[in-house]
Amino acid sequence: MILFLKEHVIGDLKSPNNKSQVTPERRLAIIVGVIVTGEDSNIIHEDLIELTALLTTLGVEVAGQIVQKRVKLTPSCLIGTGKVHEIGLLAKEKGATLVVVDRQLSPPQVRNIEEITKCQVLDRAGVILDIFAKHARTNAAKTQVEIARLEHMLPRMVGQWTHLHRQKAGVMGGEGEKQIELDRRKARDRIARLKAQLETLDKERATQRKARRSEIKVALVGYTNSGKTTIMNAMTNGDFVARDALFATLDANVRTIDPFTRPKILMSDTVGFIRNLPHGLIESFKSTLDEVKEADLLLQVVDISHDNYKAQMETTSLVLKEIGAGQIPQLIIFNKIDRVDDPFLAKMLRQAYPGSIAVSAYRPEDVSRLRDHIQDFFSRNFVALKLAVPSSDQEGISLIYRTCMILDADYERHEIVVFSVRVPKASLPKVQPYEYSSSFADTPK
Repeated sequence: MILFLKEHVIGDLKSPNNKSQVTPERRLAIIVGVIVTGEDSNIIHEDLIELTALLTTLGVEVAGQIVQKRVKLTPSCLIGTGKVHEIGLLAKEKGATLVVVDRQLSPPQVRNIEEITKCQVLDRAGVILDIFAKHARTNAAKTQVEIARLEHMLPRMVGQWTHLHRQKAGVMGGEGEKQIELDRRKARDRIARLKAQLETLDKERATQRKARRSEIKVALVGYTNSGKTTIMNAMTNGDFVARDALFATLDANVRTIDPFTRPKILMSDTVGFIRNLPHGLIESFKSTLDEVKEADLLLQVVDISHDNYKAQMETTSLVLKEIGAGQIPQLIIFNKIDRVDDPFLAKMLRQAYPGSIAVSAYRPEDVSRLRDHIQDFFSRNFVALKLAVPSSDQEGISLIYRTCMILDADYERHEIVVFSVRVPKASLPKVQPYEYSSSFADTPK
């Protein structure tokens, strides 16, 4: 990654204007919230709690919090300069070298706040990008994250090299350029190369998805840290790393729910959602989220133990619409029911959200109920069909066995196999080319 990114990674908590060193064991931050007239203060405070959790994921401790109410935001520092000075004093008192604002900041606002507070300044998007960078494991995830970070950093590079004069003409090309212009060019070149790499990776993943096109697919979606990976492991006997941390999963993982069940059902687990998710990340991860868009059923996993679970459900619905998956059928899974001390809650949820199910991913009996719940969904949407496949078409016969519930198979006819099946509506287009017609009635046995 290009060197200029280093100043913006939380792991390097050295303020550009502060000589003090912060050890990895004691990284301290001041978080800042803004309530504009007309906004719900409860949501803002909930966002600050979430921001604290995001920073904890990065190993950063929140040393203090400041919230300002404003009629409108200011273009220079977002908040009043007096409040920014107050933030600087609090940071000095607490020994914090990082200020994190729970809003999107413009590049000039970042520079102005840094100049006043003598601290490194990040906004919410910057924190989320750092978490994604920390958790990226595969080439695809690393490439997607680096593209998003570079695109986020490009407009924020102004002022990083103000101590340098224009280079002399002829040294680095013709008229001479500022260091910032050189780094921007390097960044754009890097983005172009990364996007070319990602396009190659996308083609490989598209090929993999094409091979799974005949299968029934369900995708786990939901707010980050709602327990999707834990459910994935329980449902598929998987061994994916499930941590009590935000954005622990970035890649799409795909497994079979039960290898002995017919029709076969594939389950995928991918990146979680969050309020105010940077649009650049959604753009970069669109290829990963294709697993969601191509699913026959979405399982929205909700952390029912969270105080603001309804707002998290709304966020999930908004992101699904944004990526073009809002029309896909959904089942709601209220997870972590074991953390809630209310024996009537599960019944109340079923009444409020028909078709939903409340479970704990750690209870085998709940996992079994959830598996049956998914299979029942597809069973209710089964269509009875009679299919005829040429006996030489082994690919077609394999398709029937993978996607249908076989009631009867007649191999006695000449050159064709006649199946009586029940097929999920989601798989209907895949098997309709083999639908039995009256022309097969006289086929000799």
